Amino acid sequence: MTISPDQPIASYDAACAYLDSFINYERTGFRRGFAEARRFNTIEALLEVLGRPQDCCPTVHVAGTKGKGSVAAMMAAALREAGYSTGLYTSPHLVTVRERIRINGQMITPGELVAVTEKLRRAVIGLGVHSDLRRPTFFEVYTALAFVAFADAAVDVAVVESGLGGRLDATNIITPMVSVITSIDLDHTEVLGNSRAEIAREKAGIIKSGVPVVSASQVPEVQDVLVAVAEQLDAPLIAPPAVAELGQIEPLGMPASSEKLVVPKQSFSLSLDSGPLAVVSALLGSHQAYNCAVAYAALGTLAERGFTVSDHEFAAAVAKLDWPARFQVVAVRPWLVLDCAHNPASVRALVSALRRYLQYEQLTVVLGISAEKDAAEMVRILSPAVHRIIVTAADNPRALAVPELQTVVQEHWDGPVEAAPTVPQAVELARRLTSSSGAICVTGSFFVVGEAMMHLGVAP
Repeated sequence: MTISPDQPIASYDAACAYLDSFINYERTGFRRGFAEARRFNTIEALLEVLGRPQDCCPTVHVAGTKGKGSVAAMMAAALREAGYSTGLYTSPHLVTVRERIRINGQMITPGELVAVTEKLRRAVIGLGVHSDLRRPTFFEVYTALAFVAFADAAVDVAVVESGLGGRLDATNIITPMVSVITSIDLDHTEVLGNSRAEIAREKAGIIKSGVPVVSASQVPEVQDVLVAVAEQLDAPLIAPPAVAELGQIEPLGMPASSEKLVVPKQSFSLSLDSGPLAVVSALLGSHQAYNCAVAYAALGTLAERGFTVSDHEFAAAVAKLDWPARFQVVAVRPWLVLDCAHNPASVRALVSALRRYLQYEQLTVVLGISAEKDAAEMVRILSPAVHRIIVTAADNPRALAVPELQTVVQEHWDGPVEAAPTVPQAVELARRLTSSSGAICVTGSFFVVGEAMMHLGVAP
């Protein structure tokens, strides 16, 4: 469906078609043209035409390499549990663009998307008087949409996840109540830099003068950067509480019936001055426990701004939180796990979690990776844990072609390798080749996992 910029947006399909008309670097890749797009003049002018909706409610800003979506989701859930109306902006999406904008825990409705997109369309026309501005990108227009939606809903607070990096990210237009930086590692090196220190400088760009910043525990070269930036901006740098009692647990045995879907959970505690806070979470992996600690610390800074969340409310919110595609178990006999691990650090956490939480005899991995990722390192991390790898590719221009990925896998692993041209075909092949006592994990990118979700009928 195509739509003229002069034609009012009157349907959900028309809204989606209009949004798809903007260049989307998440689909095309970040190497070409992206550097020129990372300037604030267009997003600033667009939000000015829209009436500065980013100023309509207090915000929290979350950046990092790993865990930023989970931390943002935990914070929004806890604020809702405490009775505050919330907006949550995350990216990328798995199945529908509506996932990116959530109000009080619910995705923006098709009707709401139509309404805010029509406002956006008129604002983009208004940008025409600025001859020095390039056309906005998809991420910029969707960031603007989020702020408009939050302003229209009059939310009490919005939790905003940065896209790529932080310093030049479109979301960095806000001055938040607290900045949050999750674990930083190597990713998007073609844009952000080739070392952890360089990437840290980009992520640290969300730190604002005098605004508290909560940071996950970081490797020394990253920590040095964050400390220096925080000191320069007189921004208090706050560490999260320690995670305690995250010991060995008994992996979940295979249910006797494929009809009985059992979702494993993990228990841990946060070491607080007042004593341990027990937490139960369906978000699995030790990394999620540490993400929880970061979210708790960030929420603690909000009390001075009038947003108080009790320990009981926080624990209750985390216990109920459903955040798709983060070690999401969707079937048994064999286990079928969806996880959007898309860089070496995330794959390392996934491999650890699989054996920690599930009992199985052999593991089949359905793997599709974006072309700019370190596929070789991801395969090396997977190789000791898997019995079979099925390579595939998402229907996305960024996807590493199946023959190329197959070559990478064969260079770094000597086990069975199969290939399937599409994600649905790969999932079905995995089901045929994996015994009922085994496990299947679909991973490698948000796009691959999203297509698997649609095929399996478990879309968020």
